[in-house]
Amino acid sequence: MRISIGAAAAAAALILLSSPTPTGATSSSRVIASVDARNLALHSYTFHMNVAMAMKHFPWLHFHLEGEGTYRRGDRYIVHFTSMPGFASKIHDIDLSMIDPAMWPGHYRYSEAGRQDDDTIFALEPIDDVNLKTASVALNEASGVRWVDATYADGTHIHMIVNSGEFGGFLLPASMSAAVDYPHMPIAAHADFGDYSFSN
Repeated sequence: MRISIGAAAAAAALILLSSPTPTGATSSSRVIASVDARNLALHSYTFHMNVAMAMKHFPWLHFHLEGEGTYRRGDRYIVHFTSMPGFASKIHDIDLSMIDPAMWPGHYRYSEAGRQDDDTIFALEPIDDVNLKTASVALNEASGVRWVDATYADGTHIHMIVNSGEFGGFLLPASMSAAVDYPHMPIAAHADFGDYSFSN
């Protein structure tokens, strides 16, 4: 069973084809191209993800998930969970395509929505995720995606902060923290990325 990051949040309060035409100013294209250039030679890789989650009210549960990630440029950016608590057993996969601009053309129509300090803010309109209502992404030329703010049809709101680092000479996520405001069940989550293995 595959579910989007929005459906995953609904299932366990977890932390995120047509040919769209991106819109926006030339400056936004430059920002995306600059970020993309860092990983232009990277076509596929695998990685491991550890996720720690904590309920922000009674019964104050803390729990842990582990997953194996697969990335194929322009096609797939998925984490498949292999270890999770029993109540989260319906979570199988989450889609991380929002945090990589190279994945956007296959999943979103996007446009520049403004600037915030050194970041360019993009508005994403989903193509293939009926659960996602709106999303904003802050993109930085030097450090890639900085944060994602997404609202889903079931009322879930997720704000993710992405911290990237250099792995094998590429700019990739090192960790991600998230505030998951799932109706009646707010959650704090932290994910660590590691064990990157490159196939090219």
